[in-house]
Amino acid sequence: MAPEERRRHIIETARGLFAERPYTEVSTQDVADAAGVARSLVHHYFHGIKDVFVAVLVSSGSALADQRTAGVETPFAERIAYNVDALLDVAEEHRETWMAVLGQPAGHGDPDIRAALDAVRERSVDRMLEANADLISDTPRTRLLLRGFQEYSGLIIRSWLVGESSRETVQFAIVRTAIALIRDVIPAVEAA
Repeated sequence: MAPEERRRHIIETARGLFAERPYTEVSTQDVADAAGVARSLVHHYFHGIKDVFVAVLVSSGSALADQRTAGVETPFAERIAYNVDALLDVAEEHRETWMAVLGQPAGHGDPDIRAALDAVRERSVDRMLEANADLISDTPRTRLLLRGFQEYSGLIIRSWLVGESSRETVQFAIVRTAIALIRDVIPAVEAA
């Protein structure tokens, strides 16, 4: 394999291991064995298991931002419904990563994981701004409200992933909240 392809293979293999247990219980040897490579090759690409986990997190965050593709060309309510459905698909596909990190509050204890998480969240805010550029502008207040929306969404998605609510309930709540936030709340805050 080419170097970048080998790195992606290691990340995808590690994602499967992190789906089974927390990253603190996975070793670089576990990743190497599962990927069919030498442990030294895992260390060639990553300094340790935390770096592998951060790479999985960034990859999952990229999948989340890239998955939501409906933008201003799509009618507003339809675009929100489509993008929320895509969000839930990614959360379900990357359940353990979501549970371990993305569903946690922004103040995660590890600085490297927190920095990666902050970058993922900002990319998601950028994507929401881009997808709804016909209704909202990129301002500090708008970014603040979109970050708050992410926290809200993360909490209720987590409730679905642990079996406390249904996907349908969570999807309905996120869609209705997003519509109100983007159509009504953000413009009102910006106008105040």
